[in-house]
Amino acid sequence: MIIALVFSLLVAIFWLINFRKMDKYEKEPERLIYITFFAGILSTIPSVLLEIPLGASNVHHPHPLSALFFMFLWVGIVEETFKFLAVRITAYLSSEFNEVMDGMVYMVSAAMGFAAAENVGYMIGFGASVGLLRAILSYLAHLSFSAILGYFMAKAKLENKRGQLWVGFILAICFHWFYNFCFVAGTIKTSGVFFLLGLLVWICGLVLTFILAKKAQAVSPFRATHLLPERLTRLCQTCGKTVSTKAWICHHCGEPLSLEENEVTLKA
Repeated sequence: MIIALVFSLLVAIFWLINFRKMDKYEKEPERLIYITFFAGILSTIPSVLLEIPLGASNVHHPHPLSALFFMFLWVGIVEETFKFLAVRITAYLSSEFNEVMDGMVYMVSAAMGFAAAENVGYMIGFGASVGLLRAILSYLAHLSFSAILGYFMAKAKLENKRGQLWVGFILAICFHWFYNFCFVAGTIKTSGVFFLLGLLVWICGLVLTFILAKKAQAVSPFRATHLLPERLTRLCQTCGKTVSTKAWICHHCGEPLSLEENEVTLKA
């Protein structure tokens, strides 16, 4: 169990660190990242409790593929909802959640915590080889589905467009639903067609995640300052982050900036 736990956490942290590199203009505090990560781990508990009864009720279903189809719709709804709640009760409430990219970063943090806990269970139940395969397929699936939801969650919060949240939920749940169904159906029927469809869903999820991350970067309110020449920037005396020398208020922490000549420190 210790090996499964360490391996699963290391894989989760690896993917999380790599995704955080896409947060180019204002990095999120590590403390909040790991609080959300831990909340993602805890979110597996109610998810498993809600998924077990449905799985048991479908064991003797006369049409196993149709049973799986609707079972994985439920799985997608449950898991994406609880990963969302892991963010909603933690990072979402913070003043640090102040750009669209933040929604993606925090949802990926929760998703990696969820994926790590899930992977421990699979490795204990089915062996190390399953964990190795899931280290790429399942982790990146969770990452992409939740990042998509995170993008629309942030749009809903920051642009006051509540309908965007439902767009995110529908996309994340549908990707999750069809990914799970295709791979499990392919295993049951030993069908290469189902495996290829599952792989296509997986790839499409990653491609959409990359596209949305680029869009989030493009609309970041911190992008302009990041692109200024160093001689036109200085550090906020309150939070220590980079701002324009002409700014009156720090766009990171909201504190007023001193404009006295002897307090303005230009970078070399």
